[in-house]
Amino acid sequence: MAARVRPPAFLPGKLPVPALLLTPAFLIFVSSNFVNAGNLLFNTLFSRWMGPALYGDLALILTLKLAILGVFAALQMAVSREVAQVDGDVRDRLKANLARINKVLFLALWLCLPFALVISIGADLGATFGLSNTNLFIIILLSVPFVAPLSICRGVAFGELCSWQLIVSANAEMLVRLVGAIVVWHLGFGIEGVVVALSLSVIAGWLGVARALPKPPAGVRQARQIAIGVALGAVPFAALQIAQVLSLDGDIFLAKARLEAEQAGYLAALSLFQRIQFFACFALAGTLLAAVVAAAREGKGILAAAMPVVCLFLLVSVVVLSLAVLRGDLVVRVLVGPEFGGAVQGLTMAACASIAFTASYLLATLLSALNDHKGIWAALAVSILQLVWMAFATLGPELSFLTLLEIKMWSQLGLAGLLLIMAVHTVLRQA
Repeated sequence: MAARVRPPAFLPGKLPVPALLLTPAFLIFVSSNFVNAGNLLFNTLFSRWMGPALYGDLALILTLKLAILGVFAALQMAVSREVAQVDGDVRDRLKANLARINKVLFLALWLCLPFALVISIGADLGATFGLSNTNLFIIILLSVPFVAPLSICRGVAFGELCSWQLIVSANAEMLVRLVGAIVVWHLGFGIEGVVVALSLSVIAGWLGVARALPKPPAGVRQARQIAIGVALGAVPFAALQIAQVLSLDGDIFLAKARLEAEQAGYLAALSLFQRIQFFACFALAGTLLAAVVAAAREGKGILAAAMPVVCLFLLVSVVVLSLAVLRGDLVVRVLVGPEFGGAVQGLTMAACASIAFTASYLLATLLSALNDHKGIWAALAVSILQLVWMAFATLGPELSFLTLLEIKMWSQLGLAGLLLIMAVHTVLRQA
C-alpha cells in the first residue's frame, strides 16, 4: 500500500463556510463591524450637527485618541503573543504576573498624569496640534491611565482567543461613546461634553474585558523579567502602530496647516472613510497574531490558521472598493452629508490607499508572528517617506487634497506589494 503523503504544514486545510462562521476570527469580525456601524453613526450625526469647522476639531481629537490607543496597542499585541505562545499552568503563571504588571502600570500612569497635564497646559499642546479649543486635548489626556489596563486585558483575551470578552469590551466602548455623546450634546454641553464621552468610553471598554486577568496575587515571581520581555516585544508593534497613524492620518495634520478649511474638511471626511475600512479589519490582526503563533507552536498549518482572516479581509475590500467606485456620492452623503460633496472625487483613491495599508498591516502582523519584524520596519519607513513626500508637495503652488491622496495611494500600494513578496518568501522558507 502506498504511503499517505502529508501536505506541507503551510498549506491550508478545508475551511467550509459553517466552520468559518464559528471561528473566533469571524465572531470578532462581526462584533468589530457592529462597533464600526456605531462609529459610523456617531460621525454621521456629529458631522451634521457640528458643521465642517467644529467637526474638524472633533476629527482631530478622534485622530489623537486613536493615536494614543494605537501606541498602547503595541502593548496589547506583545501581551497577546506572549499568552499565545504558552498554555496550561505556564499560561496561568504568566497571567498572574501580567496582573501584577497591570496594577503597577495603572498606578504609575496616574502618578504621571499631573505632570502631563502641567506640560500640556504650559506648552499649550492643544493649539500646537491645531485645535481651536485647547481644553479638548486636556480632557482626552484624562483617559490615558485606563488605556494601559485596557490594552493588557485585551491582549490576554486575544492571546486566548476569548471572543466573548473582546465582544463585550468593544461594544461597551462603542455604546458609551455613541449614546453618551448624543446625550451630552443635546443637554447643551457642546464639543467638550462629547470629548468627555470619548474619554469615558475607554473606561467602559476596560471594564468589559477586566476579567481576562485574575486579581494580582501576593508574592508573584518573575513579574519584572516578564515586564521587560513584554516591553521589548512591544517595540516592533509600537513601530507598526506609528506607521498606521502616519500612513492613514498624517495627511490630516498637513492639511490643517496648509490647505484651505474646505479642502481640509474633505480630507477629514475621507480619513473617516479610511478609518472605517481599516477598523473593520483591525481586530483581525489580533486574531491573526494569536492563531499563527499557536499554529507554529503546535506544528499546524500556518495558512490554515490565517485563512479566516484572509477571507474576511478580501470580503471587506471588495465591498469597500465597490461602494467607492459605484456609489461614491451616496457614501459621502451618508457619512458626512451633502456639504462634503467635493470629497467624492477622492474617494476611490482613499479606498485604494486604506485597503492597501490594511493588507500591509495584516502581512506585517503575519511576519511578526513568525519572528520576522522586517515587514514592520518597512511599513514604518514607507510611512515616513510618504509624509516627507507630502510635505514637499505642500510647498507647490497648486496644492489640493487630491495631491495628498494620490501620494498616499501610490505609497501604500507599493508597500503592500513589497510585504506580500516578503510574506510569501518567509512562509515558504519556514514550511
